[in-house]
Amino acid sequence: MIENITAPQPYLKIYPAPEEVFAEPVELYARHLMPFVSIDLAVVNPDWQGWIHMVNTVEPYDGSVGQDTHEFHNYYLRENWIGFHLNDQGRYELLGDFRYFELEYIKNPPTPLSKLDLRRSQNQAQALEEYYATQHASLAAAKERFTRSGVFHSQNFVRYNPDCDLSQKEPSTLIRQLGGGVEAGNWDYGFPFDEIDEENIRPLAPDGTPFHFIASVRGWDYCASGADEILLFYERNSKIALLTFDWS
Repeated sequence: MIENITAPQPYLKIYPAPEEVFAEPVELYARHLMPFVSIDLAVVNPDWQGWIHMVNTVEPYDGSVGQDTHEFHNYYLRENWIGFHLNDQGRYELLGDFRYFELEYIKNPPTPLSKLDLRRSQNQAQALEEYYATQHASLAAAKERFTRSGVFHSQNFVRYNPDCDLSQKEPSTLIRQLGGGVEAGNWDYGFPFDEIDEENIRPLAPDGTPFHFIASVRGWDYCASGADEILLFYERNSKIALLTFDWS
């Protein structure tokens, strides 16, 4: 287990390009998901190969991702949980319908809407579009700053201290924890778990196979708004990556 990584490492790719993270259609993925850091799986387990990706969902504007799109939930897409298949090219494929995301749900509702509901949906969509724009702008600014300086500073800190001389500031934390296990928190609900070891709570696949904890980051360190902690798990046999969000 490695904690509080602040400097770039050979086993990390900070702010990877969307085409390195997502399968096609890359633009659709990149609209709803923001790549933060890719991690060499071998640093977690020497028997593993390839890269896995820490991403953030642009949503929620409020509440939890997926909380109002239950028609498009499945085993790996639930409120506050999102799963991907890591394909043979090392790219993420969403394990479900993109209408899991509220913005897509509003634009392509599963049933026809009344005129009143349509008007409400259009207002919701406009608010979400504005929120999406803010999130993506903050991600672009943070990525440009890191590319230019090679030093990672929290986007949240910069947001509230725009005139600060970052050259005089210590780097922020890129990865809070890499490898090891995690204890219970505000994320461990709404999913089947192996809780035998209180210091290593693990989600379970449908056949009971436990996932392995990979890493955690603070969402708001990488962009304008995000969870206090994003946790990434991986199940090697199915090649499924599973993310959840702690809004402590």
